[in-house]
Amino acid sequence: MHIDGFSEHLLCWELFASRGTAIVEASWRPGDRHSRIEHAFEIDFPDTGIQECAAVLAKLKPVYDGQTSDMPKYSLSVEVGDNRFSTTVRAAASWPDEDKSAVDSFMQIWRPLSREIEALLAIPGRNKRRK
Repeated sequence: MHIDGFSEHLLCWELFASRGTAIVEASWRPGDRHSRIEHAFEIDFPDTGIQECAAVLAKLKPVYDGQTSDMPKYSLSVEVGDNRFSTTVRAAASWPDEDKSAVDSFMQIWRPLSREIEALLAIPGRNKRRK
């Protein structure tokens, strides 16, 4: 899951990956309008990607809270067999030394997912392309 925090579009999306597929549900506010656009879709999420995410998430705590208001929130859950691995990161301006490495590991798997998902959304000022 991603929540922009305080932003023009108030984008939020949720991703759940299992058995080679990720389901994404997204919503955002288009510009100045008060309505919200909702979009749900599936993307391929190979088992190797799920295994890679699970390996990283298995080493992390369930929550890293930067305790900063109006900042983005990132959450990723994957299932491997009967095991579910989940981590949520609530953004911060800086992280304590004991959390910095873990948050960096999370963001290394998060950023490519985020880029791929947002490329599939028609959000004004972010990306004009939609598949």
